[in-house]
Amino acid sequence: MNGQIKELTDLGDFKKIYKVFSGPPYNEKYTEEELEEIFREYQEKGYMYGAYNNEECVGMIALERGAKADQPVKFKEEKVMYLADVAVLNAYRRKGLGNQLMLYGVMQSKALGYEKLYMRTLERGSMSYSIALKLGFKQIPNLLQSVKKERVNGQVETMQNIFLEIDLNSLDRDNLKQVIKMVNLSIDQERGD
Repeated sequence: MNGQIKELTDLGDFKKIYKVFSGPPYNEKYTEEELEEIFREYQEKGYMYGAYNNEECVGMIALERGAKADQPVKFKEEKVMYLADVAVLNAYRRKGLGNQLMLYGVMQSKALGYEKLYMRTLERGSMSYSIALKLGFKQIPNLLQSVKKERVNGQVETMQNIFLEIDLNSLDRDNLKQVIKMVNLSIDQERGD
């Protein structure tokens, strides 16, 4: 992909990318109003970045300041950032873009002065789980959350979620170089190079 990651400010781009959650494995149902509300929340509480290929937004990452009140996570006094969402259009998956977006989220959180970055992901079937582990995230032990969502088929299902975290203070220049090297290696492997 020949592109860049920059601030995502266009609601249309956000909606296009976010609708990937309506496909497998999530199959979540969203109204246009719900998508607009999520977009506004991310604008007010954090940061959104899009991956652009020739000016077309093909992926995004959303970060929110602080721990979410509706989640069972507890942090001490650290400045905490929540990796709320990462999504890539189907046509751009398996090309390393998710790796790049998550690495960007880690580096951006550290650059903004945050000490911890955490995320919630599916216990099974998550596309971001293996990427997070490559980047140095660790599972927070004994912390689970069941989340009920309406699916595109109209049924309400419960999915089990786990939490992962990374200590941004422990990342120094050498750590980041090693992570970037691992991410680049996995991108090459996904492309078949």
